[in-house]
Amino acid sequence: MRAPRLRTAATEAASHQLRRQRRQSSRPQEPQLEHSGAFVLGVALVAGGVVAGLLLGGWLGLGVGALVVLGGYYFLGVGLGGKHAWLEVFQEFFNM
Repeated sequence: MRAPRLRTAATEAASHQLRRQRRQSSRPQEPQLEHSGAFVLGVALVAGGVVAGLLLGGWLGLGVGALVVLGGYYFLGVGLGGKHAWLEVFQEFFNM
């Protein structure tokens, strides 16, 4: 009869790491951005709000620019954090 083959701790760890790498590489890669369309819209609104505010000038430019930029910040948050991200921002704002 043959003696059972004993595995050392090093070979056990190496085989476990190889299995984990194969398992991770077979998973589909998730996108970094939750909603890339909302992110692009947010960037466009922030840039457009700044430009519109500067072009209008005065108090009207400040008000219009601030409103458009705030809308852009909303869409940036949705693009980066998902559709419920604004709730977390709202809660943090009022916890300050």
